[in-house]
Amino acid sequence: MNEPKIMAIDDDIEMLKQLAIMLKDQYAVSVMTSAEQALAALSEGNLPDLILLDVMMPDTDGFSLMEHLKNDKELRKIPVIFLTGMTNTDDEIRGLTIGGADYIRKPFHREVLLVRIALQLASRTLRSEEISDEIASQLTDNERKVAELLRQGYSGKEIGEKLFFSYSYIKRIIASLKLKLDVEGTTELIRKLRENH
Repeated sequence: MNEPKIMAIDDDIEMLKQLAIMLKDQYAVSVMTSAEQALAALSEGNLPDLILLDVMMPDTDGFSLMEHLKNDKELRKIPVIFLTGMTNTDDEIRGLTIGGADYIRKPFHREVLLVRIALQLASRTLRSEEISDEIASQLTDNERKVAELLRQGYSGKEIGEKLFFSYSYIKRIIASLKLKLDVEGTTELIRKLRENH
């Protein structure tokens, strides 16, 4: 069985070395030091199963690269996990809203990274059959999972326990869902998810 392919994009050479060491036992890892280098590899058809993307890079930042990926029919299918030293919640919400599958702050533990990657790879092929295609097409994998559990009546804390995410992370995903679906309250969000069922 072929190892899943992961592309790590970061201008920090030391961070790339650490990621390669952390992941080498389970994944085929390619490292890119800039958005331009990554785009060149992707345009040649070297498509990974998942991308680890630094937010702060000198030429094209991670958010800009993410928006580029989301505008491509093939590249938008690849889950992207943002890795960043930024601690601003607004940046995290932005990353999730523009399509990031997950957002991990540096420094991070190897075990946490491996679990988050495994979760994204496992869910990549799972597409919600409960939420309408119109809504599901706008959401990341984690957002789809949270939206489906919200639709079923689970609370934020219960969703966090089921998906092994912190309650604060679930709250940020719910905030992202409200933005994407143009609703203000959680009750309105649930109603919208159920109406499209």
